[in-house]
Amino acid sequence: MLLFMFPTRSIAFMNLYLSCVFSLGAVLGTLVLPSFLPNVHIDDILPITAAKPIETPPSKPANLLFVGDIMLARGVEWKIGKTNLDYPLSDIADYLSAPDLTIGNFEGTIRETPNQELDGFTFDTTPEIAKMVADAGIDIVSLSNNHSDNYGSAVVQSTRSTIASLGMTPFGDPYASKDFVGHATINGLSISFIGFHAFGEEPESIVDAIKAEKAAGNFVIVFPHWGNEYQDTPSIAQTDAAHLFINSGADAIIGAHPHVIQTYENYKGVPIMYSLGNFLFDQDWSVPTQQGLTLNVSIDSQFLTLTFVPVDVVHAHTTVMNADDAANILSAHNLPIIIKIPRATTQNTQAQQ
Repeated sequence: MLLFMFPTRSIAFMNLYLSCVFSLGAVLGTLVLPSFLPNVHIDDILPITAAKPIETPPSKPANLLFVGDIMLARGVEWKIGKTNLDYPLSDIADYLSAPDLTIGNFEGTIRETPNQELDGFTFDTTPEIAKMVADAGIDIVSLSNNHSDNYGSAVVQSTRSTIASLGMTPFGDPYASKDFVGHATINGLSISFIGFHAFGEEPESIVDAIKAEKAAGNFVIVFPHWGNEYQDTPSIAQTDAAHLFINSGADAIIGAHPHVIQTYENYKGVPIMYSLGNFLFDQDWSVPTQQGLTLNVSIDSQFLTLTFVPVDVVHAHTTVMNADDAANILSAHNLPIIIKIPRATTQNTQAQQ
């Protein structure tokens, strides 16, 4: 099991988004949402049916930003060669750096001399290009996906080591995610990151890891790689796995792989975002694959606050979506800007002993 600690960034992410992107001003008291989106009240959220213990409530909110699929090979690498190394994420770096931690799905491998290709499905990149992702503000990446194993287990391990050397934390694995759980502590809140690769692992394979991390008093986030590509609704297998993870103790589930935005669900007071879609990719052949979501998860002692921010992913260049287009995307997926979910505050006596 891997153990990682991170410093806290000081920028308040929520004010950044609300004031700069949607020009809503600071959130003081009552939240005002645009008229085209539904207002989501706490009473509308499904109640928590069983108290989920936490060891220590955060001293102030812990802000995590989740992004979708990151691919640095093929057309992305070609575009970098035609422009510059900073081109893909230069216009979104400040946004990525604002929260305490930024987490994404790393699709591919890293080698000094990669297998470069302009088509196909083996994604291989260099340490220099991968460092661009770290420099832009991404802190933690999942290797629980089908492309981290494009070149065998030895390259998986070297990719893991390279990611760590670049200042990012890898977690998960294409076949043994339970053995590679990532940890962070933000403002006194201990957080566990558990990957899951649906095409290389069974959902039951990470259940014991979820239970163990929860018993230790951690806030448990499962980051699955699952579902049917290019489908905007989750499969039965996704839903069944998500519910299993929550029944085992998961506090949030943020999914990847379909390359398009999928459905949001609240199950027993726990949020499930089935797919955030692409964050950095070269799939310019359709509109949905050029649109993704980022999800800010703000955790305090009373609430889990979710903020949905759409992004454009066009010609290997990612930007925060303009307000009008963002409003249309959120409305099309029946999402408000913000959802607040009450949290349990029962102390974990087992963890304290």
